[in-house]
Amino acid sequence: MGRNRKTYSESFKREVAVEALKEKSSVAEIAATFGISPSMVTTWKKAFLNGDFSKELQKLRKELEESKKLQEETFIELGKHQLEVAILKKKLGIKD
Repeated sequence: MGRNRKTYSESFKREVAVEALKEKSSVAEIAATFGISPSMVTTWKKAFLNGDFSKELQKLRKELEESKKLQEETFIELGKHQLEVAILKKKLGIKD
């Protein structure tokens, strides 16, 4: 039978990441203190710096990504309409 992976709470991960950011002790010492592997300390530190532990920040990033996508789609539609207007003006012989 396979072993179950241990899961850690965000508050625990945040605590480890903050301790790693203080740089008062080595990554190996921090890992030993908390009973985790050094690679987890490094991963959680990077995640903390990227803001992955903040649900509000994640929500804002998602909203920003969605608004950028909407803006891009709007610009594409605007370009299509401007092209249609230019073609119709040309056909009707209307000058600007």
